[in-house]
Amino acid sequence: MSVQQLHEPEAPRWVSSAREAVQAARVSGWSTVGDAELSRALTEVVALEAQAAGLRLQVLAEVDSRRPADQTGDTGTDAWAARLTGTTRGVMAGGLWLARLLEERYAATRRALVEGGVSEAQARVIVRAAEQVPAGVSAEERAQAEVHLVSLAVEGLDPTRLRQRARRMLEVVSAEHADQHEADLLTREERRAEVETWLTLHDNADGTFSGRFVIPELHGHLLRHALERLTSPERLSRNGAGKLVHDPTVPGEAPRLSWSEARGAAFLELLEHLPTEGLGGVGASLLVTIPLRHLRDGLASAGLDTGARISAGEARRLACGAGLVPAVLGGRSEALDLGRQRRLHTPTMRRALALRHDSCAAEGCERPFAWCDVHHPHAWSRGGGTSVDNALPLCGHHHRRAHDPDFHLALLASGEARFRRRRRARERPRR
Repeated sequence: MSVQQLHEPEAPRWVSSAREAVQAARVSGWSTVGDAELSRALTEVVALEAQAAGLRLQVLAEVDSRRPADQTGDTGTDAWAARLTGTTRGVMAGGLWLARLLEERYAATRRALVEGGVSEAQARVIVRAAEQVPAGVSAEERAQAEVHLVSLAVEGLDPTRLRQRARRMLEVVSAEHADQHEADLLTREERRAEVETWLTLHDNADGTFSGRFVIPELHGHLLRHALERLTSPERLSRNGAGKLVHDPTVPGEAPRLSWSEARGAAFLELLEHLPTEGLGGVGASLLVTIPLRHLRDGLASAGLDTGARISAGEARRLACGAGLVPAVLGGRSEALDLGRQRRLHTPTMRRALALRHDSCAAEGCERPFAWCDVHHPHAWSRGGGTSVDNALPLCGHHHRRAHDPDFHLALLASGEARFRRRRRARERPRR
């Protein structure tokens, strides 16, 4: 990183001393250090990085309070800091966002960061989740939940797992608040993922294609789940006599494929076995666990057997057309329903529905029927049956909207569906 400091005074002595100490450690001979000391050194260096990040954010917050851009003509503190340090404005803007909030609201997270107990990535997870708590949560309750998350981070929860736990950070305060917070976070993440989904596919003109993509977390788990089943290191089955048989054609005894090569081979196998029926439904087949009350109220989340969590609304959407195995739980987590795709419309029902609709039923949508899911207008979770009369073909976009609480779906006499945004009740002012 290049730092431009023309005609600037020297840095404070404590910063210079810290850099000299790091320099001394860098030039020392690591080959003479024992294994135990080396392990300890690694953990301490990681903690040092966290402390340096906390210090950087504190300095950045103080700089921002002095509004240097007013004197230099820069468009903002982020632009001023980017020019000074040789980084980008986007990086500095993200740092400013976190720095301001740590100084203003999140003392526990700031303290853990400057002490090296949590990383900057963990701090971002905590602050981002805490900034999205429901309106009815008090500052004291948010602080209590923040302290709980900080303790989990200090204990070693990595940012990915911490983000999953952060969705229910309010559980230490109120189960009701935790349900609402989790539902809000998952819904926002799913909407953002839907907008940011993309895929590129390029013909390399040498007999191969290459591509890249960004897909939602749910679909990433679906894809990984399918690929992992196809890349199992051993496939054991039984012969006619009931004895286990090892398949030698699977790489394992011969030179093994690399991890990426095995995934690539599995992806080819997956593509070669995609359904070809024009009236096929969604190709998901996963165990979904959700309490009955959340299937009805749309709050909190549902768990997939891959470990991922999705919103209750997304679970209801998938239940219309995916090969899901529902595990609906009662108050004591007893299984109320362990069905096998019994909510799904049969191929015969889909064919009958195709005679009524040749495209998505949403008014004005021309997506072909073969691209559509079959939606239950009278929700299955509320007693709606699985029949042709309680079936509506909707493309992926309109199916999401059908399960979006911000929209109301109305059936027209023509058999089409019309969507209208719901009016939200004005929030009552806090007392």
